[in-house]
Amino acid sequence: MRPRMLPVFFGESIEVHPEPTHEIRCNSEVKYASEKHFRDNVFYAPVPTVTAYSETIMAAPNCTWRSYRSQLTLEPRPRALRFRSTTIIFPKHARSTFRTTLHCSLGRPSRWFTASVQLQLCEHPRLLGPAAAL
Repeated sequence: MRPRMLPVFFGESIEVHPEPTHEIRCNSEVKYASEKHFRDNVFYAPVPTVTAYSETIMAAPNCTWRSYRSQLTLEPRPRALRFRSTTIIFPKHARSTFRTTLHCSLGRPSRWFTASVQLQLCEHPRLLGPAAAL
């Protein structure tokens, strides 16, 4: 049986120098039939976050030589800095389907995502919420 060497004392420090932060602006827009729209502006700044960490320690038997290999993975996970929204204006010509578009500009060509929402008429007072009962 080979003897196993276990570390008696181990210390490590990690210093991270992230790139200069820049602001990320996301814009969500819902357009209605009457061309009135609801708009949200969310402002983000990338914050480097440790997402993975691995380490290998190699020790030679009967020797004080050690080899350490560490790997640290950082990913920017945006956190909201500011949020601004406007009031929803109910459309003059109501439709049952509305489209939401999200535009993101991350310092490169703009990306956008589109989602569609379909609404169904509901006449039951309990399903409309407390404001409908008034």
